[in-house]
Amino acid sequence: MLRSKLSQLREYITPVSNESQYLTNGTITPNEFVLAGNYLQDKFITWSWNIDDSEINQNNLKVRSFLPKEKQFLVTRKILCYKRCDDIKKQNEDERFDTDNNVWVVDNINDTNVNQSSSNENEYVFEEDLELEENERHSDAESIVILNEDSKRYYDLYILYSTSYRVPKLYLVGYNYDGQPLTPKEMLEDVSEEYRKKTATIEDLPVFKNKVPSISIHPCRHGDVMKLLMTKMQQNEDEDNKLTVDSYLIIFLKFINSVVPTMEYDFTMDGG
Repeated sequence: MLRSKLSQLREYITPVSNESQYLTNGTITPNEFVLAGNYLQDKFITWSWNIDDSEINQNNLKVRSFLPKEKQFLVTRKILCYKRCDDIKKQNEDERFDTDNNVWVVDNINDTNVNQSSSNENEYVFEEDLELEENERHSDAESIVILNEDSKRYYDLYILYSTSYRVPKLYLVGYNYDGQPLTPKEMLEDVSEEYRKKTATIEDLPVFKNKVPSISIHPCRHGDVMKLLMTKMQQNEDEDNKLTVDSYLIIFLKFINSVVPTMEYDFTMDGG
């Protein structure tokens, strides 16, 4: 909890920056956060600003003055989490079932599209094409049979703006299959082991006046990762279709999928 308190203090005392640097160092300003949030809500109706979420008591919010009152954070609810991360890790990467002479292969879903380089702990490597990885992830997810109804969990995901790191910060609030809140220990089971001890923090959701236990994903390296992902995508764009800050949060959610690989939220861009 000390880490949580220090993080909250740092958020409080760090001045807001309005210098646009999303292509140079992967960070965004509060205004760019709002632009990207508007775009995310427009493209995916499951995501909404706090003002548009009927379950939120707007009078119970801790309002931060550098953001519009109605756009303090984004939320999506009841995201299915079909299996624990450790259970997936135990699966063989090549688990084969021979039924009626047909072989069924289940790939390891715990593969990530962003991994830390073995040669440099501070360097991240973007390994796969994002669109290809997304297709494979859904293909794998469809192959898994949920044997027990009570293994299902559901999560509300909150995206806030971090003033200390100038990037989005994700918070997870989980429930079991019958709607009872998960304990912090249980929620940690749904964070990839690679990130569980390094970047996942137990803390109260900072947007409400009352205490709501949550797991936050520490954003200390988000800027570096986002810079690499956006650079990769920028290289694939033509001159007439340059990458803009609007798509920042969609790219962010692609990266976050490697942290919570068993959560079924949608981040696939449509053609419109």
